[in-house]
Amino acid sequence: MGNTDDDPSPFAQRRRAERSRIEAKVQYRRSTVRMVGATLDLSCDGARLSTPERLRVGETLWITLPGLPPRQASVVWVDNFEAGCRFEQPLHPAILDTILAGGSG
Repeated sequence: MGNTDDDPSPFAQRRRAERSRIEAKVQYRRSTVRMVGATLDLSCDGARLSTPERLRVGETLWITLPGLPPRQASVVWVDNFEAGCRFEQPLHPAILDTILAGGSG
């Protein structure tokens, strides 16, 4: 798994799970609006997203990761067009490993 030493997010030192770098397109939904963004890193507990719009702390998203159904997440921090999101239900470690290896869930 990756290292958080160079992670600029304000929650890097407080997160529960180590994140791994992965750049992949993802779809996300805010209310009824669907958008395409990218994951910058991923853990069982959440993801750092790059988005074409500014998200708001506390906002609920539905994030669709490769090969998985949409997963509910809450925005916990925002820095311009990047956002840290915490999954409501963590990913199983085997699912995370499959995504990081480039496979589908």
